[in-house]
This record gives sequence, structure tokens and C-alpha cells, in this order.
Amino acid sequence: MSSRRTAAIAAALAASSLIAGGIGGAATASAQTDQLSTDGSGRVIAVEPTTPVAAPQGASTAGAAQSHTARLARQFGLPVGELVLSEVRQLPGGSIAKLQQRIGGVPVFGAQIVQDLDGSGALLAAVGKTSQRSEGGFPADSTAAKAKAGKAAVDAVAKKDSTAKALRADAAENYWYDASLGTDGTSATAVPAYFVPVHGADPEDKWTVVVRAETNQVLTVWGEARHATNRVVCDAKRKIVDLDTATLADIRCGTGQAFGVSRAEGQAAAATADVNKVYDYFGSAQSFYSTYTGYDLTANIGANYNDGRGKALRGTVRMCEISTGNDGLRHTQCPWANAFWDGEQMAFGEGVTTLDITGHELTHGVTQHVNGLKGGYAQAINEGMSDVFGKFIAIKANDPNATGANRWLLGVGSSIGQVRDMKNPANSGEGPGPDRVNGKYWVGPDGDEHINAGVVGKVDYLITDGDTFNGQTVRGLGENKSIALWWKVENLLRSSATFKDLGNALNTACTTNARTGVAGTTTADCTQVANAVKATQLLQNA
Repeated sequence: MSSRRTAAIAAALAASSLIAGGIGGAATASAQTDQLSTDGSGRVIAVEPTTPVAAPQGASTAGAAQSHTARLARQFGLPVGELVLSEVRQLPGGSIAKLQQRIGGVPVFGAQIVQDLDGSGALLAAVGKTSQRSEGGFPADSTAAKAKAGKAAVDAVAKKDSTAKALRADAAENYWYDASLGTDGTSATAVPAYFVPVHGADPEDKWTVVVRAETNQVLTVWGEARHATNRVVCDAKRKIVDLDTATLADIRCGTGQAFGVSRAEGQAAAATADVNKVYDYFGSAQSFYSTYTGYDLTANIGANYNDGRGKALRGTVRMCEISTGNDGLRHTQCPWANAFWDGEQMAFGEGVTTLDITGHELTHGVTQHVNGLKGGYAQAINEGMSDVFGKFIAIKANDPNATGANRWLLGVGSSIGQVRDMKNPANSGEGPGPDRVNGKYWVGPDGDEHINAGVVGKVDYLITDGDTFNGQTVRGLGENKSIALWWKVENLLRSSATFKDLGNALNTACTTNARTGVAGTTTADCTQVANAVKATQLLQNA
């Protein structure tokens, strides 16, 4: 079963009863021996039953997940709101089921509990975090309040990025927002908020601004652009795109779009090397996800522009650009030294077309659809997950830029050179990054997300290949077990995950993969994963 719900699952989800608020943190007697992990404030963030908790005989996956919900509500604590079963997804060895905390029918951003179930629906583990209290309410006149929030959001982005042009706010969405869900510190309070998308003239200028609903106070701002079978590749032919005024439509690839099709699925090679490389790289990424995770990349993240090409992995190559720099002057880049996932498709400058970079950007699309990591430390984990899978895609395709000394370097062979050294993050081409939480080069939750991504790359290197680091000796699990581990982690993380959540997810994923025999994972392997987690200090409070 794919991540898209079948009619039966959708019906089961729709019929799911709510687990009401007012449930405290005390566990039932049957759950008192479960292993619990907590954050810095004592909130439960992971539960591992001593033995799998059976589901009712013959229950569907959704029904099994629903049967565990009351137990988990007591263990994680649910003083306010309710838990609603929002998604189920089949994985090797079983499935995951996501519970979303809602208050008055409105979701609490990042407040999720993810159940890890075996093939019978038995509960193997659960990870997540819930908000413990709330205050305030949404204004009665939502139209006026959202208009004010939109103006506040645009003003906040203009203050954050003075080079952004033609800013506009799109329709706001209602959420409850608890800032502490994205940290490991003191529990805070969920408040009613509008999540306002803001776009600029440059297709890369995309932000989400969180505005408190009653007061119009801007609570936080984060960027959304990510710096990508049915394949469609277009050649911009070095056309200069004015990123001060361009929209997403100005870089779209397809018949009748901004850039015409140079090579589509099943067609012969084009005359332009970049077109053929990206076409091949899209195919390698599709094959990797299908073979090692069962995830259909094209079906889940492909774009359909209604041009007769259907849903496809799309990329525009050899783009050039002109834009206003921080000095206030207009600058042209041709070739343009960049590549990014814009939420719909890929865009590449000339020569910025290695397999691992392409896999990295496409994985941003996967993360967008699987767990929605965004804001604070979750931004850095998002970058790190793209590094992990981008590199695995290249390694499993026997890419020459992912062998020997280049095995853990991201971007070798591109026009911009290596951008990340996953084995030794301090040597990363984009600038030094940390190799452990709270270590040298570590930055706070509002720092450049590419910096702390170094920790994710380091723990991936240790788990896959092994090494002695920071007082821990790790025996590598090899590629296949590591890929299975990281795919489970991708599915366990919630949208505002912290690095401590990542450490817990790695340990939990290994334990449950060992229980269900995924990729031949053993309990001895999980000792090595735990050593890698300890070496990179992932369980420290950041």
C-alpha cells in the first residue's frame, strides 16, 4: 500500500474517534514497564514497550493504530486537545501511523506521535511530542485578522531580507503554535496562530511567517526554498532569468511552459550534456527510492502542469540569472552556480548537475511530503536528511564521484565543487560544520541550516562505514541496513523535530527494524547505532 490512502484506509481514518484532552502523563499499569525517553523539560518524546503491544485480531492498519491511541495519549500526556489519526504508511516490515494533536479541530504544529507497527499492527515503539497547555483563541473576524497578519508577515520578511523584492502574502492557515515543540527545553504554551506563506519575485524567495492570531505578533520566520518513472528535462540555453521579478512559472519545464521540453521519458539523448545528465540522475533517484524504500518518487513529488506529460520529475537546466545583490547593485551569473528544489520541480545552473546534488534536492521533495520538517533545528535536519539520501543514491548507482576519497563528499564533479564533507564536516566546502551536537561550529536553531547538517552527515558516516570517534568505536552496518534505518527515521520524525528527536528516532528505528528483520538488522547492529548516536551527542539537549 502506498502513502496515498486507499479508500478503505481513508474511510477508517474519517471514522476514527478522537482521544479527548484532559489525559495526564501517568501511564496505565500495563504500560508502566515501558521504556520512556524525555526531553530537557521531562516531556516524553519516545516510548518503547517491553514487548510489542498487540492490536485487536483482524484489525486494519488504521484500526490497529487507533487501538493504541489511548495508551499513547496517557504516556505522552494530553492535557489539552485530542489526538486524531491522520496518516498511515506501509514500510518494510510493517507500517507507521501518525497521530496529530488538535485543539478545537485545529492542528498543533509539530505536535505529533508516530507509531511504529509490525505487520500484525502490534505497537513496537512510538516517538513524538505533545503540547501540554494552551491559551487564547482565534478572532471571530478571521478575515480582518488574517489581512493584518499578512501585512505583518510581509513586513517581517522585508526586515529579515532587505534584498527581497515584490513581497506578497498568500492565504494564511490556522494552527496552534507551541515554540517549545522545536526545542529540548522548558515546556511552553500553544497559542492560536496564522501561518502565512510569503513569496518574493525570485522563485527562491519563499518563507513561512508565524503570526499570533489575537495580537498580530510575529513569532518566527523561516525560509521554504531548498537549495531536486516519468522524466521531463528542459534546457534554458543560458537564458538570463531576472530573479528580481520572476515567478515559479518563469522557470517551469514542460510543453507550453517557460522552457520547452528537451528530453522526455523514453526519448533519445539530447545534444546537451546537462540535459542528459539530469535525465539519468532523475532515473537513478527514482530507481533508488523504488528499490530500497518502496517509495514512488514520481507519483509522490512529481509535478503535473497539464501539458500532456502527466506527473513527472521535472528539471530546468543551464539557467542564468540576474538579480540585485546585498550591495544594491544588479549582478548577472552565467553560468549560475546554484541548484534548488522550489516545491514543484528542480532548477539547475550550468554544470551544477551531479547525482548526489540532484538526489539531495529531490529528497527535499520527499521530506516535504513525508514529514514536513521545517523551522528551527528541523531545518538543519531537513538538510542533513537530503545529504544522507543524496549520497546513498550516488553510492548505490556506483557513481564515480562517490567512490574512494570522494565517498562522503557531496558535490564533487560539479561546477561549484564539494559542498559538504560528511566524514569530516569541518572541511565542508560551504564552510565548516559541527561533527557533534553542541560541538565546535554548532549554531542555534535560527542559524544557517547547512551548518548543523554536518552532524547528520557525520552520524550517517559512522553508522554506515564505522570509525572511532569522540570516545566511541562504531562497527559500520553497511549500506543496505543503513538505508533501511534512515528511511524508517524519515518516517518517524515529526515536522518540528530536534536533534534529540533524531537520536531517539535512530535508536528506535534500529530496534524495530531488528524486531521485524528489516534488511537483516540485528540487535548487535543497534548497539553500533547507539554508539554512533552517543559519539555525535545527539541525545544532549541543544
